[in-house]
Amino acid sequence: MARNGPPPGPWTGFAPLNDPAAARAALTAFLRGVERRGVVFAHWQGGDPAAGDAALAATLRDFARSAPTLPFAEWPRRFWAMLLAAPQLRDAATAAGDVPAAVASLGSGPRAALLLRVVAGLAESEAAAVLGIARPTYRLALQRALPRGEGGSADTAAWRALSQAAQLAIRAVPAERLETVAMLRDGLRPRPPAPAARPPRPDRPRWLWPATAAVAVLTACGLAATWWGPWLGAPHSATDGRIHIEPLPPAAAPAARFDPAGTLASHRDLDLLIAQATGTFPEDADPAFDAWLVMELPQQDDVLAPPVTTEIDADAASQEQLDAPQ
Repeated sequence: MARNGPPPGPWTGFAPLNDPAAARAALTAFLRGVERRGVVFAHWQGGDPAAGDAALAATLRDFARSAPTLPFAEWPRRFWAMLLAAPQLRDAATAAGDVPAAVASLGSGPRAALLLRVVAGLAESEAAAVLGIARPTYRLALQRALPRGEGGSADTAAWRALSQAAQLAIRAVPAERLETVAMLRDGLRPRPPAPAARPPRPDRPRWLWPATAAVAVLTACGLAATWWGPWLGAPHSATDGRIHIEPLPPAAAPAARFDPAGTLASHRDLDLLIAQATGTFPEDADPAFDAWLVMELPQQDDVLAPPVTTEIDADAASQEQLDAPQ
């Protein structure tokens, strides 16, 4: 696996580059060499592509300011340490769905140890220096992060597949994403994504527009009739007014009437009337007095009726009289 070290040239060494032109050339070459790896590293470590691009842009900007004062051999360690310490990646959450499962299932620390090897391409000593741990400790962390088989042993095929997936992801970084990172690095606002092309509209039938126009015309005519209808003139047969008054026809003769003889036969006092007409009343009979007496007797009974005294009440009264003081 290729290491992400300083490019060959006369400026390679352990002291800052004194030649400004050589320093600019070395910095440009170094940044171009770590851009694609940085995009994949930040994405897989943080789980959010946008946050990863922002972290990488800030790291590139800060590293470009401090690189001229650093020895060239310290550039890889300092760059990856700065990127790993970016606030956007410090609290790494669960990785997104486009991150390999072998990486997404790891915690933040083991994930960083694995990505420094397969994505950043650092040797064990350099990766341990980035994490600030001893080399044996880093080797142990890397062994724990390796894919495991069913028996618990390291899965060599899975490790090889993960390395290939990392290399493919590094080569597949689109130029538009690198341009976005460069604009974020320079403090410019990235270009908004191009709007998705709208799908072509289906062809409408030819009769749709004429039918729509006909419905609109009919609707307008209906509204006009509703508005102007009450103001139109009355018909010729009703020119004298909207309310017509006509006299009723004369009342018709009743279909039947009561016979006076039948009325008399159904009278409730028919017997008394016959007795009065024939003079067969008793001498002492007085119908008016009898009628008055029938109405007055119930009232007189209620007024004059003596109180009912039971045997018990009489005995109690006698006892009270005997017990009363003399």
